[in-house]
Amino acid sequence: MTRRLFPLACLSAALWGLPAALVADQIDLPDIGDSAGAIISPEQERRLGEEYARQIRRQAPLVNDEEVEDYISMLGNSMAKYTNYELGFRFAVMESPVINAFAVPGGYVYMHTGLILETSNESELASVMGHEISHVTQRHGARMIEEASHMTAPMIASMVAGIVLMAVNPQMGAGALMAGQAAAQQMQINFTRANEKEADAIGIELMKEAHYDTDMMASFFERMQRASRYTDPSFIPEYLRTHPVTVNRIAEARNRAAQIKADGVREDSPQYHLVKAKLRVMGEADPTQAVRYFQEAIAAGNDEGHPEALRYGLALAYMETGDFEKARNEIAKLIAKYPRIGSFHIAAGKIEQRANQYAAAVPHFARAYELDPEGRAAVYNYVNGLLLVDRAREAKELLSSWGLSERRDPRFYKLMADAQTRLGDDSSAHGFLAEYYYSVGEVPYAAEQLRIARDSPGLSNYQRQKIVARLEEVEGTLQRMMDERRR
Repeated sequence: MTRRLFPLACLSAALWGLPAALVADQIDLPDIGDSAGAIISPEQERRLGEEYARQIRRQAPLVNDEEVEDYISMLGNSMAKYTNYELGFRFAVMESPVINAFAVPGGYVYMHTGLILETSNESELASVMGHEISHVTQRHGARMIEEASHMTAPMIASMVAGIVLMAVNPQMGAGALMAGQAAAQQMQINFTRANEKEADAIGIELMKEAHYDTDMMASFFERMQRASRYTDPSFIPEYLRTHPVTVNRIAEARNRAAQIKADGVREDSPQYHLVKAKLRVMGEADPTQAVRYFQEAIAAGNDEGHPEALRYGLALAYMETGDFEKARNEIAKLIAKYPRIGSFHIAAGKIEQRANQYAAAVPHFARAYELDPEGRAAVYNYVNGLLLVDRAREAKELLSSWGLSERRDPRFYKLMADAQTRLGDDSSAHGFLAEYYYSVGEVPYAAEQLRIARDSPGLSNYQRQKIVARLEEVEGTLQRMMDERRR
């Protein structure tokens, strides 16, 4: 993977590959009042964050891998639980080689794969996560929106779109921002030095509470500073330097770390190294390059004390090249040595699926589920494996028993819809598809699916009333979005 150093970005809505004008037209920002110093309420902040998140899910290259998602959520929540932010947090990973991370009001924090791969240890990654969490808890982004509330929603949206395009594609983003220069003159979205200092200080406190090595914030800053010497400054407009790494900032971080030490620093979790290996494979356009990388790293002994992660990456890389026999051999050795690591059993199952050996995959997923019956990765892969061998009733029962309301996400609804379709329950299938579309921000499609479910034959009066009630809720959301857009 070819990576490019870029400053950590802040308030953003990621809508890749679209012209900024089109992107801006598609962002439905909640009405946040007039320019008379209005303060964004927690409810408005929540709605703003949800709208950004919906657009990001619709357009951005998010990593849709439960093991990666669960890991980054675990890392974030290990520190977020020590805050009193009333809206809670949601964490996600974007597939981009840019070394970048950002947060938006409402508790949404995004890490780029390039940044995760740039870190040398879990505490370095935690230092970035703690910093971004602190921007949210101190409402730095929300305050900037308050200060710029005289701008129209399209102007804000255009600026946001251009900034994120700049983070992913510097040349495209530069053009987008030049096109929106009038808006740029009216809205400065850079965090102030005081904001940055505050986020660093609180982030280190969160690191301490969660038992990460507080020295690693300065360590990561230093490596970024060294790497930035080789970055073409023409690609980095001044107002995108939202997290400038300076000598003073490094010194302040090191001084704070010297005064704040956790009582016992946690070691890197095995999952940190496994996720990095997986992301490295995912980031290579040519999987043979990933094979070569892991072969050379193994030969050189560059395992950072975690040789299993390199072998895991090699197995995944072989799978991507279609060399299933070598992939099987590598993962079998890992399972023999580490029989209780669920990721290896999941990988074994995926290798069989890629080789079109669906029946052979199920026992591997079943073992991963036995090891972690509460984990999304284990549950979803097992359910998908069951569906592929026509065991839809088992899949539905497993999902139903696991899927408490707070656990339901887009993948849950999609799998449940698939199970219901295979069982011949079309009305329920359309209902779950509606929830899937609603959860990813496609509200009109959600309403359409509910109308199809409502008109399905053979429904009881109770079933139809339940669908109609949900349809009214979804249509209400759609109307509110349209009203806010007109405002």
